[in-house]
Amino acid sequence: MRIAGIIALCLPLLAMAQPLVPGFERFPRDTPAQQVTAGEVLITELNCVACHAAAEDQGQRFQPRPAPILFTHQNPANADWIRHWLLDPQNLKPGTLMPDLLHNLDAKKKSEAVEALRHYLMTLSPSNGPEAAMIGNPVEGKKLYRSLGCAHCHALDAQDNGRDIPLGELRAKYTHANLIKFLRDPLHSRPAGRMPRMPMIEQEAAHLSAYLRARLEPLDLHGLSRGSAALKLQREGAKLYQSLRCANCHQSPKLNVQPALAKPLAEVNPQRGCLAPKPTASVPHFYLNAAQRAAITAALQTKPAAPTLLSETHRQLRLLNCTACHDRKALGQLDTQRDELFLGLGEDLGDEGRRPPTITGVGAKLTEQALHQVLRGNGAVRPYLATRMPDFGEAHAKQLSQLLAAADARADVKPTPRHGSENKVGRNKYGRHLMGVKGLNCITCHQLAGHKSLGIQALDLASAPERLRPEWFRDYLINPAAFRPGTRMPSFWPEGKAISPILGRNAERQIDSLWVYLNELEQTRLPEGMEKKGGFELKPDKRPIVFRTFMEGAGTHAIAIGFPVGIHAAFDSEAVGWTTLWRGKFLDAESTWDDRFTPLAKPLGTDIIQLPTGPAVGRLQEGKPWSEGGLLFRGFRLAKDGTPTLLYRHGKTDITDTLFPEDDGFRRRMEFSAGEGKLWVRLAVANEFFTSERGVWIGANKLTLIAPTARVRTINGKAELIAPIDLKTNDNTVLEAQLSW
Repeated sequence: MRIAGIIALCLPLLAMAQPLVPGFERFPRDTPAQQVTAGEVLITELNCVACHAAAEDQGQRFQPRPAPILFTHQNPANADWIRHWLLDPQNLKPGTLMPDLLHNLDAKKKSEAVEALRHYLMTLSPSNGPEAAMIGNPVEGKKLYRSLGCAHCHALDAQDNGRDIPLGELRAKYTHANLIKFLRDPLHSRPAGRMPRMPMIEQEAAHLSAYLRARLEPLDLHGLSRGSAALKLQREGAKLYQSLRCANCHQSPKLNVQPALAKPLAEVNPQRGCLAPKPTASVPHFYLNAAQRAAITAALQTKPAAPTLLSETHRQLRLLNCTACHDRKALGQLDTQRDELFLGLGEDLGDEGRRPPTITGVGAKLTEQALHQVLRGNGAVRPYLATRMPDFGEAHAKQLSQLLAAADARADVKPTPRHGSENKVGRNKYGRHLMGVKGLNCITCHQLAGHKSLGIQALDLASAPERLRPEWFRDYLINPAAFRPGTRMPSFWPEGKAISPILGRNAERQIDSLWVYLNELEQTRLPEGMEKKGGFELKPDKRPIVFRTFMEGAGTHAIAIGFPVGIHAAFDSEAVGWTTLWRGKFLDAESTWDDRFTPLAKPLGTDIIQLPTGPAVGRLQEGKPWSEGGLLFRGFRLAKDGTPTLLYRHGKTDITDTLFPEDDGFRRRMEFSAGEGKLWVRLAVANEFFTSERGVWIGANKLTLIAPTARVRTINGKAELIAPIDLKTNDNTVLEAQLSW
């Protein structure tokens, strides 16, 4: 009886839990500045600016926080759940941010208002019939709840406790099928991003749904009225929805209601309204505790110094609860009580193999593009971690990637030796040697391009160039422990001094050689100790491969380009022109990598088309053969997807030349810088060309070109398809042609 009495006393306390905001609860509030920051976080998370407009100088401090959308096919309404929810939000979900809007009414009137509101809200919900759903196992769901990362924000045992972010009553709110859909894409109905999308397959979501729905008893059922009674309640509910200002926070696909604002935030009295210990009848009741009211009051009454990049970044990290899984110096450390939840998959890699990486200095470590990708839950490179990185949505990914990159930028960083300085730049072959068993033996621990390491299976180094900044890569290799204390990663350049004798023990060139090797990995041999005999075929499975070689038809300065779609091309960078097109397999690199260059590399595929040898662009002299010089090759640049654009020059005219793969061939785009006079492009040579319609040319070699401005001339018994380029004095000139075969 005594235990029952204690439980009875505790239940009302839990029901009246304060709004639970991790960015407030998990951070110190010991100094006036910390108190102000905590208040700013609360004002944002409670979405105060939905009703109280922020002044111009407050907008950066107090941000909007969108409430859940009412309703979607993935989050349809449940009439019984809505009734319990509106009667007492804090009772159904202790710690919810949803205020009690009907706290001033007695039990009878409150019940009547709730009936009207829920009848109206059901009209906003799409009607979903029964749906088949994958069966889940609650035992497996419990394991996933603890290992994936759910329990770092929510209670360890999934029971709402007034301390961790509440889960609420999910059994009545969602069917099993709807909860599966919600778990796989919560951003669809919760755009604020506080519940991010955790990458998971449908079966995992089914297990989680089974576990989360089974942990509570069913709610009492209360049917909806029908006929004229229902219509009357719906009309009353619509009026209440307007008068209670529900649309200030909640969007709905079926509504376009303008918000009804209260007094501006700058005029709010911290002792009255929502902030009063007992709010009056006309305002929402959030059940704020004394500490929360004090922090909000401090934020409203204090005009702090202008926010810095670092303070803005840390505020966003607090709002998204990033330090639940990541530590960051000067912001927050991991919860020691939850440390056991971080699990490693496979071999023991120590704490690095189970804990998510630190985000101290992460903006100086990862490129902005990589940061954005990570914040969208993509590009995972640590398959040995059980905890997964979620997707916070596009708005947060864009904002936070920019903030982190700017806030963590190092003013004193020493640039890497790029763009010249040949005596400092690394070389691919030395990087390969250092990576292998006769060098620094990186492959003993690290995987490489999907190939297993010789020992423990640590992070795959092939991802480094797409993710890391080269300066960070260099500095980390020199002193790994400075970036990650306790790491198992040794330094092979202690105090900047090289262990390996390669390159005269020049540490900078050795590290840059590793960087060059990793950047050119797709067109390079695997390190010694990992490479297997044979297997020299280059396969552009994910990105284009740009491979320099000696090649049949393209000479000793060939650049072969392989595309994932299965069509390829070769360019002669000495003569400066395209030489070969083909389909199917790309190239065998054995002769190139063995440094013999014999026999010359040749296409492995089929449907090979030979293009004219010699320069692609020149001046035309009537009756005379195509000129053999005049072009200067200047290299190539790579697009984000790896597609190369070749760069060359004719006189003072800069030319870019790109092949874009399409279903039946290539689209060729050439761009000429401003200039004077006329140049010509030789597109193809054949015994003869046939044309069925204007601008469409079919060569005897089965190559079809679409080039509206082209014409044919015959020289020495050969037909040349040429296109004029009339240079513009103030703008670039573009030529496009389609090549199919």
